[in-house]
Amino acid sequence: MSSLTARIAASSVVACLCVCLSAGCGKDAEPGANADKADAGPDADKPPALPALTQAELEALYVASKGRFEATIELPDAAFQEIKADLMRVASESEDVHLRANASLLLGGMHEARDDQRSAISFYRQAIELIPEEAAPHIVLALALSKDQKWDEAIAEQWIVVEMIPDDLVGWLLLGEFQVKGGDLEEAAKTYGAYELRRKGLLDGLTLKHEGEYVKDEAERAACAEALAPAVDNGTALALLYALDSETSPVVRERVAAIMGEQRLLGYQKLLEAKLATEPVAEVKQAIEWALAEIQRDPIETAPGPVPEAIAKQVEAEAAAQAAAAGAAEPAGDQPGADGAPADNAAADQAAADGAVVDPAAPAAPK
Repeated sequence: MSSLTARIAASSVVACLCVCLSAGCGKDAEPGANADKADAGPDADKPPALPALTQAELEALYVASKGRFEATIELPDAAFQEIKADLMRVASESEDVHLRANASLLLGGMHEARDDQRSAISFYRQAIELIPEEAAPHIVLALALSKDQKWDEAIAEQWIVVEMIPDDLVGWLLLGEFQVKGGDLEEAAKTYGAYELRRKGLLDGLTLKHEGEYVKDEAERAACAEALAPAVDNGTALALLYALDSETSPVVRERVAAIMGEQRLLGYQKLLEAKLATEPVAEVKQAIEWALAEIQRDPIETAPGPVPEAIAKQVEAEAAAQAAAAGAAEPAGDQPGADGAPADNAAADQAAADGAVVDPAAPAAPK
């Protein structure tokens, strides 16, 4: 889960967001900006007001501060205070809501890097208050709260995330993890059931055909493959093997091969090596070569999936119930018949558990 956490945090900080709370920025900026003056004694003159900056200058100040922070593993105290003061200024003075929020998020990240979760959480909340409709600040706040083991608050924040982006598998995995760690196994089973329902929906989007034609177009199939990256489990692996072996679009093959490289399952290696010898498209060959290099660098033998064993049966029942409810709500005309696609069901998962994923010599659709 650490790799998922890192991925979320990295993508969230660079997203366009909004502002610091004016009260919070005002209070925090003063000690940071004037730290060097504090030792000058009670008779020291107040520093002159800083000259006003244009929006372009404030944006440049943010970019420079961000670059300095990212280029240094551990900021010295003096540099930390200097960058903090600059970012406080951006967060307080910019007319661009998203630039102010980016400054607030970066301030949160700087404090989190110093294990100051309390300050980080405060900055993330400031960003949320101004653009509550954006998912990224909710994501980083939920992660920060979980690091502080504030499970009830982290769960509440993560629920907002999955409601905003319901098809993002990472969000459901994190929500389930928080619920397990918070001791609510019953709710965790429902959450992992929702994850399973969406995972299988993405597999259908990647592989399903109707009368010999893919149900989804090329771009949608590639997006489904991309969205499956967090699903490092044997059932998904079988479907990806099938997709790589049968997919007609080089765009989708490239995405599938890249996801295999991200997941690094050893069972992918034999098929990737076979495909490398016959793949006619340069971009796909490059993705296959990269995937093989990643597997060789740090192979993973097998992956039963993220669901805790203690609630696996309950999760299976929840996923089936949610699928039945979704099917009942969908008009019959919207459910095309499938042919030639892998049925990612209990039988496929059992086949994977029995070793099919590590023997992809015959990656036909699991039945």
